[in-house]
Amino acid sequence: MYATRGRLACALFLSLPTSRVLTIYKFYTVTYNVATKSPRQPLEDLLQWNGRTEQQLPDFCLFGFQEIKAQPQNLLLDSVFDDPWTAALRDVLSDYHYVKIRTVKMVGLLLNVFCKRKHVPLLKEMQTSETRTGLLGLWGNKGAVSFSFKIYGATICCVNCHFAAHEEYLKHRIDDYHTIINSQHFGSSRKNILNHDFVFWFGDLNFRLDSSTFKSAEEIACHVNNVNSSLRTATTLTEIWAQDELSSVMQKSKAFKGFFEQLPMFPPTYRYIFGSSSYDLKRRPAWTDRILYKTVDSSNEKCVLEVLSYKYIDSIRLSDHRPVYSESSVQIYNEGHFNNVDQPVIFQPIKTWQLETENEVNLQIKEYIPWVNDWIGVFKEKFTSLDDYVSYVYLPSEIIECEESNDEYRRFDNMTSVCRVKFVPEVFSDGSKRVCLKFSETSVLNPGTYRLIYFSSTNNSVLGVSNPFIATKQICALNTSHEFGW
Repeated sequence: MYATRGRLACALFLSLPTSRVLTIYKFYTVTYNVATKSPRQPLEDLLQWNGRTEQQLPDFCLFGFQEIKAQPQNLLLDSVFDDPWTAALRDVLSDYHYVKIRTVKMVGLLLNVFCKRKHVPLLKEMQTSETRTGLLGLWGNKGAVSFSFKIYGATICCVNCHFAAHEEYLKHRIDDYHTIINSQHFGSSRKNILNHDFVFWFGDLNFRLDSSTFKSAEEIACHVNNVNSSLRTATTLTEIWAQDELSSVMQKSKAFKGFFEQLPMFPPTYRYIFGSSSYDLKRRPAWTDRILYKTVDSSNEKCVLEVLSYKYIDSIRLSDHRPVYSESSVQIYNEGHFNNVDQPVIFQPIKTWQLETENEVNLQIKEYIPWVNDWIGVFKEKFTSLDDYVSYVYLPSEIIECEESNDEYRRFDNMTSVCRVKFVPEVFSDGSKRVCLKFSETSVLNPGTYRLIYFSSTNNSVLGVSNPFIATKQICALNTSHEFGW
């Protein structure tokens, strides 16, 4: 349960047939109980990436926040705009070319998932779920928010949670886990959290220390402070770590059966005096903030997860908690190779896009039937969120199968839909078909560089991303005949 996965990953890699393709993704996971505080400074410290090259940066970033300010006026604003924590994250991550692929918010719980822009075309089956466990399930101050997706054929679930507080509520915390497991399902298949190839479970789990050895907050704090600050980890604080409730619960399979955790390389992360490095002795210090993992099968050679680091960030003292982060690598083995060419929808190069007029775009679609509610978003080239479309169009309810007749082409040209669709009787060598779309003059209003992204309505997948194209104003030839009466 607390073993390093490095040797296992290496052994599996050496034993695999060379015909299989290995894809490695790096994940950066952060959990932080912000105690209703708003970010007062740039969040660079939340990213422990100093001196890293582009290749060394993580592919996916998972941020779980608890106790986000949840007053009624905040809930209303956050339903329209990014909340302050999401906005601050986007500001700092945009410099590294990350895209926010999903925000899931429930009262005080906030989950943000980012990926490098190059991975957007391969995001499939994106689904969210939430569970309220506060006030007998009526209030979302406690519970979990989750995001499920598939990439390179592997399914991944990210869970951000906040369990019941107070030392006497150990059973409530265990019950919270089981309530979340039993209540959350994703997509039409009703897949649950545990059915994913990889699960990242993080948050303020609120598990405390039992009273077997160190009973008072003063005793625990004194024991921690007797160790050099740079050496305070679960391995140097063994007597305190032996009292950790979550470790005991996992060992007895009362909760998180099949999950594992790296040994924390940090001291208890709760409860600090606000803005200070000293513990608030009104509460017994504990490792409340945790990051756990699960793979579909630890012996499954197709899916391997290795934890590379597990630390806290002492420089961020906004709350009575400390942020905890982990770096891990996910290794996925496939029989074939995935790339943009394998996408069901391929945008043909868009050579010109003129403002204030209709524009035509051609798609190449293979082994996929477009659905009425599929939609295509127009994004700026350097978009930082999948919610940041400039405009969008749904495929219309009237889809015309063109039969190479003038009547059909006239019908297409006379359609009043915002986006008109024409299936062209042209089949490519790979069996794919050409689809022609016309975008209205209001789809793009300002000059600039843009992209189009095709989203499937049936399984919430990205099916295609266009290359960048430039939208320009039409250059009209000066007509002086009327002015001079010629």
